[in-house]
Amino acid sequence: MAVFFLFRLKVFRSSQNSLFGEGVTRREFIEKLLQKKPSLDVHKGYIWHIGNISEIDDEGLLFAAGKTTISGKEKYDEKSGDFLEIYDEESPFTYAIYDKKLGVLAITPKSKLAANPRSIVRNIEKIMNSDSYTKDNEVRIEIEEIPDPDDFIKQLYAAYAVVGFQMEFSEPNPFDVERDFHKPMESLLGAAGGDKGVTKIAGEDLNRDTLEKLSRSVASVGNDVSARIRWNKGEKPVTKHLKGDLASFQVENPEAPILEQAKQILDMLRATYNRIRRAID
Repeated sequence: MAVFFLFRLKVFRSSQNSLFGEGVTRREFIEKLLQKKPSLDVHKGYIWHIGNISEIDDEGLLFAAGKTTISGKEKYDEKSGDFLEIYDEESPFTYAIYDKKLGVLAITPKSKLAANPRSIVRNIEKIMNSDSYTKDNEVRIEIEEIPDPDDFIKQLYAAYAVVGFQMEFSEPNPFDVERDFHKPMESLLGAAGGDKGVTKIAGEDLNRDTLEKLSRSVASVGNDVSARIRWNKGEKPVTKHLKGDLASFQVENPEAPILEQAKQILDMLRATYNRIRRAID
């Protein structure tokens, strides 16, 4: 059973004179960057690559991410009667599925590549930010984990009272954030030339439905929220954070080649993302 974890890929402008002013969209930028198949020497003996780019449908891309290492092993040669040191390259890799419209990435970890999906994504982020196309256009890439908000939301509804709520927001990237509150905050940030902001609200007992919509919207873009929760009357409130388990889905037939399952995996990415977002609109 293969598990795919969800991440949000964000593109930030470093100046107002970057390529976005020339009519190139964020999704077009990411697609062009991936097609360049960039590489990066992350540290001595470990070169990370992006490759194997292919279209799944009009909005979906598949690509591979991996690293090349040079490892040595000791071997006895029967003919010469000598011990030898042999060096060879090894390039473990894994596949990622990317929805261009949503800006969402799904990746499955591989033990030979990295210990967890966060490590793989951090190196993909480094590769993308190091490429000349990114630097020349004064753009910064951030890949943020998408947390599963369900447990956090259950705690909101189970509490005696929610007396405080804090949410992060960033420069507009996704098209589908919650419209009444989240989107205007992102628009304000963009107009002011900012990258990130925080909003706090407080009250005797905040409306749970509104908090759920905001929590799902913030989770879907890879940012964090926290709530000040009072479990029982008269108790001091405690702080709970959204960040925790990564949003994920399972592919039941891991033995089948990923290329043959790419459309199914893309559909599962979209279904998982829509589950996170439900009740926003």
